[in-house]
Amino acid sequence: MAKIIAGSNTLKLAEKVSGITGLPLINKTLKKFPDGETYVKLEGADFKGEDVFIIHSLYPDVNENLVELLLTADAVNEHEGTVHLVIPYIAYARQDKVFESGEAFSLKTLAKIFRSVGTQNILFVDSHFHRKTGDFVFFGVPARNISAAGLLSEYAQKSIGGDLTVVGPDEGSKNFLKDIEGVITLKKNKRFIESNGKEMRYETSTEVPEGLENKNVLILDDMISSGETMKSSAIALKARKNTVYIACTHGLFTKDSLQKLGEHCNRVICTDTVESRASIVSVSGLIADEIRKISCG
Repeated sequence: MAKIIAGSNTLKLAEKVSGITGLPLINKTLKKFPDGETYVKLEGADFKGEDVFIIHSLYPDVNENLVELLLTADAVNEHEGTVHLVIPYIAYARQDKVFESGEAFSLKTLAKIFRSVGTQNILFVDSHFHRKTGDFVFFGVPARNISAAGLLSEYAQKSIGGDLTVVGPDEGSKNFLKDIEGVITLKKNKRFIESNGKEMRYETSTEVPEGLENKNVLILDDMISSGETMKSSAIALKARKNTVYIACTHGLFTKDSLQKLGEHCNRVICTDTVESRASIVSVSGLIADEIRKISCG
């Protein structure tokens, strides 16, 4: 029988997936030594010939969660289980290429490490570095990307009611929203202001298409971190007398960005790939479907 192991920050999500699939959730002991080292122990660690799905997001506390995930995966591998990583939110996704000479290719490094602990495949939810859904190769590791865009749109349509216009905050959101009909994409204009020798400063403005006014609008994207892109979009849309809602798959909400976004819209909605008080929509059903395909295939 296949089994599920939860990361310390995805226990609620893993419990939901376990409930949907009927697969047992393996107990895991996790603790910190006084020097900061991580200790992982899996209960009943007899996984020979079994598919083991490790559901673990890599936010917050990115590096600590990464070490926990690697130790968990290697423990499964050492006990002859087949390692399937389910990473609802993958860290280092914005370090998906080398921009300057001498930089670490961080995302590729993660793939190498995942291979070293016996990973057979990885399931991502709206991976920021690969916005197409379906199967692909993650630097040598078989992978699959699924999307929560449809779930978020459907939830918003039902909960808000009436006609709802889905809007992408910038050109980069087009692939993420490609399966949703009638999406309108806003245009971001960046103007150079000055350089102080260390960094260049830009002023960003948002261009709203004609006719997008006096509507219920859902701004939808895969990720919110600082919230600046969403904030500028919301301000521009409200200036056209639209009622604005904001949604995303991964709500990182660094610093106090969730609170600030709430000042510029009627509601913020996100999934439970990363737990927050805005995590209203669960991706557990999507993940459960994919696990069934692997464990029954």
